[in-house]
Amino acid sequence: MSALPRIRAQRGLVLVCALLLLAATMVIGVAVARGAFALMASARGEGDRIAARAMAQAALRDAERDIAGTAAAGTRAAWFDPAADSAFPAACGNGADDRGLCAAAAPPAWQRVDLAAAQSGVLVPYGRFSGAALAVGSGTLPARLPGYLIEKLEPAGADAAQGGFYRITAIGFGMRPSTYVVLQGLYRRAVQPVPDAPVDGGDEGAGEQETPDAAAPDEPDPAPTTGPGPAPDPPRTLPAGRIGWREIANWPELHARAQP
Repeated sequence: MSALPRIRAQRGLVLVCALLLLAATMVIGVAVARGAFALMASARGEGDRIAARAMAQAALRDAERDIAGTAAAGTRAAWFDPAADSAFPAACGNGADDRGLCAAAAPPAWQRVDLAAAQSGVLVPYGRFSGAALAVGSGTLPARLPGYLIEKLEPAGADAAQGGFYRITAIGFGMRPSTYVVLQGLYRRAVQPVPDAPVDGGDEGAGEQETPDAAAPDEPDPAPTTGPGPAPDPPRTLPAGRIGWREIANWPELHARAQP
């Protein structure tokens, strides 16, 4: 008779152990599922950011074509002509030809302007002046077209013979509008050489060289050199085109600080 309570007690202990094992299994399963979903979200976010970075790179190249004048024509190309010496708008242009052109100021335009705004009359959308097309929309396509701003710089010691210096700030979006990457590049447009005037061969005596006057005194010989020596180094010039670029990861913070 004394064995029956002992058996019932043992049966109750087995039930408690089974419940504990089931609860532990459920906790482990939930942890594994949450980890898998977190990895999937991280991979999706990284892929979205890579796509946004590629779109920002495309906007940089589109802005370089804009500056070089290979894509634009007419009045737009005149803004980047060194001979025209046109001044960029102080508050960034928003017209048909000066859109996205900003003069150097403090704080700079790339901090003041909301690059991520859905409707921006200042930002130049991709292909606006180059005619290039880019598919956007839903699915795996970018949510919005990338865009750029161009600031005209005047570095210390630079003159008109060195060409024009421009700072490009481009933004690209991923599959979600909230995912974007801001890139910035420095571009130098070299001065185009002026072609030599053609020689008119129709006039008589054209191309003939004047003979020195016999009565003119002989010019003195140049002063002798002191001896052979190392040739002077040629002056260093920055390369034409893109000089460098960087990613501005903290652009939201810089934009917030630049607001009045």
